[in-house]
Amino acid sequence: MGGYDYAYLNKPLVFTGALKKGAVKRLKDTLEFWVHVTRENALKINSEAYQLIVRTRLMHSYARLTIKKKVPDWNYEKWGEPINWWDMIATYTGFSLVFMQGLKKLGIKISPEEEKGVFHLWKYVGYLLGIPEEYLPENVEQAVEQLYLWSSLQDEADEDSVQLAGALLEENLTNTIYKFQFQRKLLLRLHQSMNRFLLDPEINERLEIPKPRFVSAFPKLIIQANGLAQKYFDLKNPENYRKHVELGNKNQMKVLDDYIRHSPKDFHY
Repeated sequence: MGGYDYAYLNKPLVFTGALKKGAVKRLKDTLEFWVHVTRENALKINSEAYQLIVRTRLMHSYARLTIKKKVPDWNYEKWGEPINWWDMIATYTGFSLVFMQGLKKLGIKISPEEEKGVFHLWKYVGYLLGIPEEYLPENVEQAVEQLYLWSSLQDEADEDSVQLAGALLEENLTNTIYKFQFQRKLLLRLHQSMNRFLLDPEINERLEIPKPRFVSAFPKLIIQANGLAQKYFDLKNPENYRKHVELGNKNQMKVLDDYIRHSPKDFHY
């Protein structure tokens, strides 16, 4: 959601028509990509994750060529090349730097070794996606510098940003994973609360994210649960750590399976 606050970054989504096609399929594709590339021993050549990366790289290439061919008013001076290296690096930091910052804000303790591993993984994924390796940050300091410099050239949220944010929230109500409407509305309120907690107030206002009642209740509950889990399960114990990795894998694969089963089957980009 926070990425939608950068107006120029959103333009490929706008010009390829993804803005009008809803968020369910895009969420499913992103979730499928993230889940598969973060599994253990996932990135062997020709593995399912490897094929997903190649497919994503080809999709980026196709979108880039299509925009250059069919969008004569693309603003190269402001927006750069469609889906350019720097925009891709900024997205990469969303999966590494920003991802870990969000976890820390939710009370998760991340060891230096784990942090190093996350950056190493995503540097390799970025390389496979076509970003020259010398530009990819490999630690917090480099990632913060890249994100700061990149964001200084971005404009704040515009009307397209607000529509994208609205479509992402609307996904809670249109997705059929939950059978009953009251369940979907509850999920919407939870996601609104998390956005209000994780993003700066001015970003929430620019993206016009509603402020639900008891906005801080759910984030506080998550932080308390994370604190108790880390306190009582002794995750420094390798056996306990392995059990929680396996449990996390099981839960994430279940969510992915739900999204695959409930995403539109006749969807075309």
